[in-house]
Order: sequence, then C-alpha cells, then structure tokens
Amino acid sequence: MNFERTAEIIDRTVAKHEENGAAFVVTQNGKPVFSHSAGLADIENRREFREDTICRAFSCTKVATSVSCMKLIENGLIDTADELSWYIPEFAHPFYIENGRKHESAPIRIRDLLNMTSGIPYPGDAREGGSDTSGLWGRLDQSIRDGKSMTTQEYAAEAGKCALMFPAGREWMYGGSADVLGAVIERIADMPLSDFMKKNIFDPLGMEDTAFYVPAEKRDRLAVLYDGAGEDPKLPSYVNLCIYDYDSEPAFKSGGAGLFSTAADYAKLGAALSGGSKLLGSRTIDFMRQNGLTDIQRTTYNWDSTRGFGYANLVRMLEDRNVSGLSASPGAFGWDGWTGTYLLCDPAEKLSLVLFIQRCGAGTSRLSRLLVNAVYASL
Repeated sequence: MNFERTAEIIDRTVAKHEENGAAFVVTQNGKPVFSHSAGLADIENRREFREDTICRAFSCTKVATSVSCMKLIENGLIDTADELSWYIPEFAHPFYIENGRKHESAPIRIRDLLNMTSGIPYPGDAREGGSDTSGLWGRLDQSIRDGKSMTTQEYAAEAGKCALMFPAGREWMYGGSADVLGAVIERIADMPLSDFMKKNIFDPLGMEDTAFYVPAEKRDRLAVLYDGAGEDPKLPSYVNLCIYDYDSEPAFKSGGAGLFSTAADYAKLGAALSGGSKLLGSRTIDFMRQNGLTDIQRTTYNWDSTRGFGYANLVRMLEDRNVSGLSASPGAFGWDGWTGTYLLCDPAEKLSLVLFIQRCGAGTSRLSRLLVNAVYASL
C-alpha cells in the first residue's frame, strides 16, 4: 500500500489553513500500517500536532460507550429490550409535551438509548419541553463551576424528570442517550464508567492516554481547541456539553462526549473493532453494525454526514457508497466528534482509520472524507 497521496492531502489541508493541525493513523490486521501528522496543536507556542497529542474526543466517546454496553450484553447482564426504568427508576413515567399538552410515553428501552430514539434531547432543543433539559444542563454546568459537580447518576436521575421531545421510539434524534446509558452501565457494573472502560477497554488495548481527564504530567500534550482555522484562529468563548479540560477525574463522566485521547490510542480501539483483537466477539461486532432504525425513524436521520449510512448502537454503518460519497466497504462503521475526531472501522478489510483534529463544530470534516477515499484507493 502506498500512502504518499494520503500524507499529501493532510499536508495540503494544513498548508491552506483549512485545519490547524491533524493526526491520522491507519491500522490493518490489528497493527498500525501508516501514520502522519501535520500542523500545530498549539499555535501560540508552536507545538506540533502529533499522533500522541491528547485531544478532546467529544462524540467519538460514544463508540467506547457502545463497546461498554456490548460487553454487558455479551456477559448476559443486560438486554436491549430492558426498560430504562429498571436501572434508573426516575424514568418510570416518561412523558412528552405536544401542542401544549403533556402526554405519556411508551417505556424507554435500552435499544432506544443505543439507537438515539429515546427522545432524550441535548440542551438547546427548541421544541416543546426542551427547556426542561436545557435547564438541567445549565444546573450541571453551574455545579461543575461551583466545584460541587453532579455525578453521572445524579444527572441521569434528573434527566428522568424532564420532558422527552417525543414518545420513545417514534423518531431518531441525536441527544443525551449515551450519557444516560453511561449511568446504566455504572449501575449494572457497580463501578464508575471510567473504571469500567479502563478495565474492559483501555487496559486490555494498551490505551494509556485515554481517560475522562488529562493528568498534570500529560498536560503538555493537550491540544488547544480552536474555534475555526486559519493563520490566527480564535479560541472558543463557550464550553460545549459541560466538557472542561479536567485535570482530575470528574464526577460527571459523559458517556456521550467526555473522553480525552490520542489518535494513536483510538487507533487501537479501531483495530480491535475491525477484527484485530478479541475485545468483542465477531458476532457482537456484526450486531453492533446492523442498522436499527425503521423507515419512519429514518425520516429524521437526515444529516449530511449520515447520507448513505444506517444507524444503531451509537454508530453509523455504511450502506450505500454512492449516496455517501465514500469508497469504504459496505458495513464499515464508526462515528465522529464535535471537535473533528473521526473513527471508521472496516471488518471486511480488517482496516481502521482515525483522524484527530481540534476545531469546534468540525464533526465529519472534509479532510476526513478525503482521507477515507485516498486510503481505499491505496488498497
């Protein structure tokens, strides 16, 4: 495989100031086969972006949360049909508001959390009832800034008292499902989400730089998060989803967005999910990448980054290469993060791709799409 073209794409993107810095790692058959980085992780101090640069993973965290749930399924400790209220009793009477009236919802099931069909929103949703959740996240943020942070369990209990955006199962909506699922995992495992992930994912894979915080001895490797790119990018004036640059383990461990990691570390997870280790059974990985949305639920699954993909278990899976514009194998799966972290796993080729950048609102960046097609052209 010749990855010269791939390196040129990264270098060109950084040289044109479309991204400030990037690190990219490709694995095949469980081992790294290519890595390349370019640009700066800290422009002011001229610190280079590298494969071991620590980044805010944001929603790439959801892949690790999904794997955690899959471990519980493999061990016979949870079923996707289980009702959420069995684990978080505050969800015993879910409700939603429509046309100014309060309505009872069907029970939220674990599959609704995994498939983002629970109706649990993120803050800022403008629909009826959305102010409940926005208020909760505001209280969570204030508790963190006051040094008396809500725990994962306390957040989930309060979320159970908030209005849903629709009756559970009616539609797909990206929201707080993974954060509530993190609390479920804690209840079942009887340990913090951070400890469960460390024991079952990070330690077995040797992911030594992945955690919900960045300790003092590693702070010099933490990238600066920029709000945009260019010769003089700005720093963000806000904090998204209560993810601060923690220097010790936070009380609220966000299963939806809370991990810090490196491209090199997340490539180990990508390799494992592409068939490079026994982290999960092959049948479990096959289950993990099967679409779980109905035709009706798909009507709201309409982001540009999800075109040509199905969705389930907190990841998207490629169904139509032409619609997606990507030449990856059908069934390749993964997700991205708000800061531009990107993971794609392909069991058919035993291949994974990890791109880490640190730009607000990047998600599935143009760079990530260019790299996917360049890598597959090299096979």
